[in-house]
Amino acid sequence: MTLALLGTWLAAVGAGDLVRAAYDVVSPRRAAVCIAAGLGVLLAGLLLLDLDAARLVLLLVLLGSLQAVWLLGSVLAVGPDRTGPWRDRARSLALLALGGGTVAAVLGAALLTTEPTLPTRLAGTVLGRWPLSDVLVASGVVLAQLATANVVVRLVLDAVGVPATSNEKQLKGGRVLGPMERLFIVGLGAVGELTAAAVVIAAKGLLRFPELQRAQQRLPPAGPSDVTEYFLVGSFASWLVALGGAALIHLA
Repeated sequence: MTLALLGTWLAAVGAGDLVRAAYDVVSPRRAAVCIAAGLGVLLAGLLLLDLDAARLVLLLVLLGSLQAVWLLGSVLAVGPDRTGPWRDRARSLALLALGGGTVAAVLGAALLTTEPTLPTRLAGTVLGRWPLSDVLVASGVVLAQLATANVVVRLVLDAVGVPATSNEKQLKGGRVLGPMERLFIVGLGAVGELTAAAVVIAAKGLLRFPELQRAQQRLPPAGPSDVTEYFLVGSFASWLVALGGAALIHLA
């Protein structure tokens, strides 16, 4: 079963999230631009898959709607002005849309009647060295590691009660270090160097340890600390996203 459609879906989600990167508060205009960017990437990918008009429209409407729900739901869930049950509902809706889109993209592969191929004008480029399915999966995985994975990690942290918005004051740079670390893990995992990826993970823990100690010392002696939990939960969530991306590249 080809994973080209899944790669296209991930690329669309990743492109939409990349447009809103570093914005916790997203205006309606920026949200519309983000959704449009995702739909544009989704449409381009579906055109490359050489679908008939009916199937193209079906997948565009289905996956495009789920991408919009993910983006709007996650915007509401991570917004600092959202509290209480509305925040929890938005987070659940966003994660359901992301998971639903992934399942729909995997099952939707049955609608592909032929193996996707690059257009003739691109066959002579460097992209022509790999099957189009592999290019789409790799592109989707890489885009998903940038802004989308950051949002997923923030939602997970919020769900377990250690929100990133407060703990980022103690451990700075996570929004930049996270994507860099995930890209390293995906790249090393994709070429089979899992040992080297493990070294990267271990190095992060060693480098962060003094910072964790300083953050702990700044807290009141009797007060509970969630900085360590924030680091561990956030790191494991980030690593799982990266390892999942590496596995998809291998399966493609």
